[in-house]
Parts: sequence; C-alpha cells; structure tokens
Amino acid sequence: MKYKKIVFGLLLVAASFTACTKQLDSLLENPNYPSMSTADVDLYLNSIQISFNSFQNQASSNGAGMSRLSYWGGPKYNNGTTPAGFDGIWTTAYTSIFANVDAMIPLAITQKKYAHSGIARILKAYTLGTLVDQFGDVPYSQAVKGSGNETPAVDKGAAVYAAVISLLDSAIADLKNPASAAAPKVDLYYGGSKANWITFAKTLKLKFYMQERLVVSVKDKVQALITENDLINTDAQSFRFKYSKILQPDSRHPWYGGYNDNGGGGYLSNYFIWKLAAEKWGGDVQVGKTATAVITTGDPRLRYYFYRQNLNLASWANSETEPCYLNSQWGTSTFPAWYPSVPDQTPFCAVGSGYIGRDHGDNSGGPPDGAYVSQVGIYPAAGEFDYNQAKKVTFGMGAGGNGINPIWMSFYTSFLKAEAIEALGVTAPKTSADYFLEGVAGSITKVTGFISEIGYVNTSIPATTLANEAQITNYKTLVSNLYTAASTSSAKIDLIMSEYMIAAWGNGVEPYNNLRRTGSPKNVQLVVGVQAPGLFTRSFYYPSVFVNRNSNAPAQKSGAAANKVFWDNNPDNFIK
Repeated sequence: MKYKKIVFGLLLVAASFTACTKQLDSLLENPNYPSMSTADVDLYLNSIQISFNSFQNQASSNGAGMSRLSYWGGPKYNNGTTPAGFDGIWTTAYTSIFANVDAMIPLAITQKKYAHSGIARILKAYTLGTLVDQFGDVPYSQAVKGSGNETPAVDKGAAVYAAVISLLDSAIADLKNPASAAAPKVDLYYGGSKANWITFAKTLKLKFYMQERLVVSVKDKVQALITENDLINTDAQSFRFKYSKILQPDSRHPWYGGYNDNGGGGYLSNYFIWKLAAEKWGGDVQVGKTATAVITTGDPRLRYYFYRQNLNLASWANSETEPCYLNSQWGTSTFPAWYPSVPDQTPFCAVGSGYIGRDHGDNSGGPPDGAYVSQVGIYPAAGEFDYNQAKKVTFGMGAGGNGINPIWMSFYTSFLKAEAIEALGVTAPKTSADYFLEGVAGSITKVTGFISEIGYVNTSIPATTLANEAQITNYKTLVSNLYTAASTSSAKIDLIMSEYMIAAWGNGVEPYNNLRRTGSPKNVQLVVGVQAPGLFTRSFYYPSVFVNRNSNAPAQKSGAAANKVFWDNNPDNFIK
C-alpha cells in the first residue's frame, strides 16, 4: 500500500513538473541574448553607431602616424607596427559592426524600419571600404557566417569596393522608401534626418570613386555626382561624432585623456605643427609673442589646434630633458649621424616658439618632457585654447573633452572636387581654385568658431589672441597666390593635398589615403631614426587574430610596405 502511494506521488510530481515546464518554457530566453523575434532594432543600431565611431578612431590613428599627421615612432616601416596592434580594429569591424548589421537588417526590413537598415548599410560600407584601404584584400562574401563558415577567405579589394558601392546604393533606396516605419529612436550623427544620410551615402560614393581613380575609369561616375551635387557641402551636413564631458562612462574625446595631472599625453608631430606654424613663412614661426600682440600673419588655426605648455625651449631643454635639442638647429652642434638629411626647411627636434613635438620615426626613448611638449588644443578634442598662458596641462583643463570626431567634414568635399577637376578633367560650376579656397575657408570657419560651438567660456582669453579677420584674409590671399602660381595640375594637386591635410586634423584616414594616391604633400618629413627605414608602409599587416586563427587567411605579409592596396599603382619609392 505504501508502495502504491509512493508511485502515485511520483506520478503527481512528474505531472506537476511537466505542467510547470510548459508554463516556464516562454521564460527560458536569456534577456541578455534575445532571439531574432524579440531583438530590438533600435538597440542594434545604437550598438552599431557606437562601434562605428570606435572603428573609425582606430583607423584614423593608424593612418595619422603614416601620413605625419601624428607622431609615429618607427624607426623602420616594417617594425614600426605589429600584427597584434591591429587586432582591435579587426574585431570591432567583424564582430561589433558586421555581425550586428547583418543580424539587424532582416529584422528592420520585416518591421519596415528602412531608415534603420539604410543607416546600417552606410556604416557597413564605410567600414568595409576602410578595411580595404588599410589592409588590402579582406573577407567579405564568406564573412560573418557563424557556424556556416568560421574560416572565411578574403575577397579581392576591387570586388569589395564594388560591394561597398552596392551597399551605398541599397542604403539610399532604403532611406527613400516611402513605406518606412518610425525613424530610429537614437541617431547619433544626423538626429533622424534621412536626407542627410542620403547625402552622406552619395558623398562616400564620391570618396571611394576618387580613391580608385588610378586603376578604374571613374570620370563619368564622379561627373554625375558632382553635377547632381547632393553632397556634403555645408557644415550642417558634416558627418561627425560628438563627445561630451561625462566621465562615467567616459564619453570625452579620446585625445582629451592627455589632460591629466601627470603631464601631457604623448607627442604631436613636429612636421604637422611646422605645416601650420612655419612652412609658408620660410621656417619662421608666425605667432604673437605676447598675449596682447595683434596677430595678422600665420595660419589662423594654429592656436586652436595646439596648446603650448612652455613658450621657450631654451628655458628647460638640456641633454636629459630634450636630448635632440643640442643636436638641432636650435642648439650648437651638428645633426646626429643617424639623421639622413633634412628636407628643405622641414623641422628637426622642435619647431620653435614653444611648439615641441617629435620627429617622424624618432624612437630614441622618452625623456622627462611631459610638462613641456605641446598638446592637442581646443579643436577637435575640446582641450585648451592657446593664449600664451604656458601652463602645464591638468585634469579638467580647457573645454573638458566635449569635442568631435570629424569623420567627413564639408570642406573635405571641396578639396575632393578640386582634385577631381585637376586629375580627371570633370566640369563643375566652379573652378578647382574656387573649390580649393572653399575648402580652406570652410576649415578656418569651423575651427575658429569651435569655441562658441561647444559652449566653452573662458574670460581670460584675450581677444587679440583669437584669429581675426585680417589674419584670415591674409592667409586666404597667401594660399590663393600659391595656387595661382602653380603651373601644372600636379603642382595644384600638391597644394590641394597639403591644405586638405591641414584641414583634416583629427582624421588620419583621409591624409593616409591621399598620400598613397597622390604622393602629396611632397615635402613630408623623412624618417629621422635610421638612415635606411625601408619602403613606406602601403598597407598594414594583417591582424594576428585573423592570420593565427583562420586557416584560410593569406600568409602574413613579409613586409607591410611591399603590399599595396588594389587602387595604389604608384612606384615603391613614391613616398619616403
């Protein structure tokens, strides 16, 4: 009898358990890993937008060092970078952007959220094209298949570029779809403007067409885009990521991390400082010597780009704090034996008047100079504006880091139009000189207005240290005269790329692409660390996470300099 009761009891428990199981089945989904049917398209898009900015920042950092926009330690091109150094950008692209985009788009289409899918396609297209620009052939058609293909092979760069254009065309169609449902809840770039996203997509088509112009016939396509002119032509259309002053989580501009109580963060590029401070004035630094000096010459952006912690190199430099000083034009000795040659007027060790960075390829070790070397200024990182205060940077100094990542500014488009006229012979409503000056003027307006744009208030800034109309007019006249004096298209393109580089401060992607495509600026500083640095890096090593974990990955590049991307058909020694 007891036995029967036990059996009955077990059956009752089993039945109860089965009933509970059925009731709990709907609760078995992990909220941290939602199914495709419950996934939130807006949350996907939020993640994609944030990851995209991270990707672009990493790509910008890679390109900035090679182009001399930022300091690169070298000293040899083949050992100045390592495969592991590119793991982050690769992982961000494939796992944080592509995987989420490919998962989100079918959901967005099902829900008729075509604006979401259009934006996602655009961000994927930029990311994909930039991977080609930095690494060459990369996985695409077989990528992000999960268990369907865990070892994707690479596609040829030209084929990937074709896919980029296709993605952009599909994005434009999505954004124009009249049946589109609600706009994204969060649009970090354009605040919900589908028209601006369409304009950005068309501008990216122009960018990628111009990028491959050396190996593909693109004149008609470029002509059509310039004729239609639905391009990023105004600052309101510019594509940028806006940072804030928030510390938890840290949402400040990444460059602003140099503003701490332990001294400045890293080095700036002497060559790039020199381009603004001294290149056009025979090597003499054009900056007001005192806080009350009225500035009428020099680049109007100088004090906005760079902040000087000290105004006089001689006041602190010695063999310990700045070893190169005594072997430079500022000291008493000759150049060191390892310095191969000095290109005409380009700097060595320091630029002057307190502008102190580091030379391209100088890896001689870091002396105790953190309190003296120049730092990033108010544009674009929202650091400090330089009004000759010559104070050591500290935590919280300046505007607080609520700057921007200038991914594609309107003046980039102006320079690209000027190049298209000179290089391809396209026709446009304005001349190449007009677009060249439009680009210069647009950059100056943006930079000199940045203090007001981000709401920075500092009553200690003397008005006489801010860029004034006379200085701006004089600079425009100077570059206009240089352009008029350039007798060939090659010489004009060199000026276009030089001013484009100056205007691109904060974005290393475009100067690196421009340098490989055009060889300009032609007077880039040589590597100073060794006499034989090897061939210039024409593409980067494949990331270690790719070549070490993927049996179908190509063999690692024996030397990054020997591997040009598909659109680069220039000679090996085209760039030093």
